[in-house]
Amino acid sequence: MSIIEIIPKREEIGKSLELADRYNAAFEYNDFFAPEVLDDPGQVDSLISFYLKQPHDRSRDTLHGVFLDIAIHSSDSLIRRASDQRIRQSMDIARALSLRGVVFHTNLIANFRNKAYRQGWLNKNRDYFTALAAEYPEINIYMENMFDLTPDPFAAFGSATRECPNLHLCLDVAHAHLSDIPIGEWFEQTAADIRHLHINDNDGVFDLHQAVGQGTIDWHNVDHWLRHYQVAASVLIETSSIECQEQSLSYMEQNHIYPFT
Repeated sequence: MSIIEIIPKREEIGKSLELADRYNAAFEYNDFFAPEVLDDPGQVDSLISFYLKQPHDRSRDTLHGVFLDIAIHSSDSLIRRASDQRIRQSMDIARALSLRGVVFHTNLIANFRNKAYRQGWLNKNRDYFTALAAEYPEINIYMENMFDLTPDPFAAFGSATRECPNLHLCLDVAHAHLSDIPIGEWFEQTAADIRHLHINDNDGVFDLHQAVGQGTIDWHNVDHWLRHYQVAASVLIETSSIECQEQSLSYMEQNHIYPFT
């Protein structure tokens, strides 16, 4: 079965470790993307030290990288340099923890329908992340759809970087559900390049991060398309509370939702 991941809750690490053991789950760390954390080297070192001490195999784990205000495709050189600095902080933290991957967001201005902007976004992100992946060959980089209105730019990035062995797509199913495009079309365009998934539920209007099965996403339909396109991807249950993680895993297991058989 593909790797299942949960977000560890530092304040209840014992419960997170127990749940991970119960489902043979990996972790995706959400402690390191806030700017106020990254501005404090002592806090970063303390968090790294905390996780290094846990009785947990980190080789299957991932990190949610920076995404707030990140625009590596910006026409402003100052913004590009700041974005590069933050992205490299994420990669270096993942390296310090010996993790298998880092997730970044597309950060496309989705409703800016200017062809030059969109082509520039694609070209600059392709060139930047391909070079970054070569610098960190032991770490997978996963590009996640943010609030993209259609799958086209996201799919174009996957196609443009397909030859890079450690650069892939992370489809956030809940984000896709907020678009007007049926989930089957998202999979049709991106399935070949998906290696990681983020899943939680919502009402189709707001990004609520509800437990799987609590919103309006048709999870049997999601499961159908995952199996139809033979997607082989790790799956993060992207909810913060342990209760929602347990509820999600139970729902998926009982309903045989990917990756449960």
